Amino acid sequence: MPRMAAALVPRELTSWSLTSVALGALEGGLLGVIVKNQFAGVASPMVVNIAVAAVAAAPSFTNLASFMFAAMAEGRDKLALLSKLMLMMGLCLVLMALPGRTSLGLAIFCLTAILARTAWSGILIVRAAVWRANYSREWRARVTARIVQLSSLLVGAYSALIGLLLDWRPDAFRPAFILGAACAFAAAWGNRKSHFRRQRQLIAAELAEQTLQGRRLNLSVLTSVLRRDTGFRHYMMAMMVLGSGNLMLLPLAVILLNEHLHLNQLQQVTVTSSLPLLVLCFSIPFWARMLDRRHIFTYRAIHSWFFVVASAFFAMAIIMQRTELLWPAAVLLGSAYAGGNLGWNLGHNDFSNDGNASQYMAIHVMLTGLRGLVMPLIGVGLYGILSAWRPASGAWAMLLPVSLSFSGAVIFVVLHLQMMRRKDANQG
Repeated sequence: MPRMAAALVPRELTSWSLTSVALGALEGGLLGVIVKNQFAGVASPMVVNIAVAAVAAAPSFTNLASFMFAAMAEGRDKLALLSKLMLMMGLCLVLMALPGRTSLGLAIFCLTAILARTAWSGILIVRAAVWRANYSREWRARVTARIVQLSSLLVGAYSALIGLLLDWRPDAFRPAFILGAACAFAAAWGNRKSHFRRQRQLIAAELAEQTLQGRRLNLSVLTSVLRRDTGFRHYMMAMMVLGSGNLMLLPLAVILLNEHLHLNQLQQVTVTSSLPLLVLCFSIPFWARMLDRRHIFTYRAIHSWFFVVASAFFAMAIIMQRTELLWPAAVLLGSAYAGGNLGWNLGHNDFSNDGNASQYMAIHVMLTGLRGLVMPLIGVGLYGILSAWRPASGAWAMLLPVSLSFSGAVIFVVLHLQMMRRKDANQG
C-alpha cells in the first residue's frame, strides 16, 4: 500500500470505530426488537408490527434521501459535511433515549430512529467519495474491509450488550443510547482532523461534470445515467430483485422469532443482529480479496447464493420451529452481509469515473431506499394476511424473501455469463 494511504488507515479506524458504537444502537434488528418488546400494548398489534418493519427497514429506506446528500456534497468540502451528519446522528440518539412507553413515545422513537438512519445514509454517500479519492482500485476493497471489519465487530458487540441489558432491565437501552450519542459527537470532532487526498482535483472533476450536465445533481441527472449506462442499469435491476428479498427477511424474522418461536430479547438480538455482525467481522477479508480481483457481476454471481441459503435456513427454522437452525442461518447471513457490505459500497466503481462516482452511488443508495420502503411492508402485510386466514400459517410468509433472493442470484449468474461471452467475442 502506498505510504500516504497507509498513514490514513489508523485515523479512519479511530473515527469509524466511534461512529460504529453509535451505529450499534441504531442497528435495524435491535431497533425492531426494542419496538416489538418495549412498546407492546401501547397500540394495536398490527400498528406495532408496522413500526417494527419501519425501524428494521430504516437502514435501507432512508437511503431515498441519497440524491439530496449527493447534490449537497457535489463540489463541496466532504469532511465538513461528514462531521455535521455525525452530529445529527448523535442528537437523534439522545432524543431516542427520552420517550416513555406510550403511543406518542412509540411515534417519537420511530421518527427519530428514521432521522438518525437518514443521517447515516448521507454519511455513506460522502464516505464513498472520500474512500475513492484516498485509496486506489487495487487496494480499496482491502482497506474498506479493515474498516468494516472493526466497525462490524463494534456494532455487533454493542448491539449484543444492549440486548443483554434489555433482559436485565427494560429501560436499560436509554443510557446505552446516550453513550452511543457521545461516541457520535466524538467522531464528529475527530473527523475534522482527517485527511482527504486529491480533494481539490475531485471537487474540480465534480464541478466539470456538473457543467457538462448543465445543472446540479437531481433526479433527471440520475435517470439519465441509467439510460446511457446499460451495464449499470442491469446491475441495478439485479440488485433490486436480490435486495428486495434481503430487506424483507429481517422484519419478518424479528416478528416471527417473537410471536412464533417465543425467544427472549437477548436471543432475538443475537440471531438477527449481533451474531451476523460478528461473523461479518471475521469473513470480510475473504470477500475483500475476491472483490479486488473480480468484476462486480462475477463477484455477485458467487456472493448472492449466501443470501439465498441464509434466508432458506431462516425459513426452515421458523416454519418447522427448529430453533437450532437459527444459528447456522445467522452465521450464513453474517457472511452474506460481509460480502454485501463491500459490494454495496464499492460495486458502482466498476461503472463510474471520478467525476460521476457520486451520481452512481446516489442511484444505488436511492434504489436501496425504494425497496427498503416497500418490501418490508409487503412482507409484514403478507404475514398479516396469512395469520388472519390461519394463525399458524403466518410463518409461510418467509418463503417470499427466499424466492426473491434466489431469483436475484440467478439474474447475477446470467449477467456474469453474458459478460464472459462478450469478453470472449472481443478477444476472438
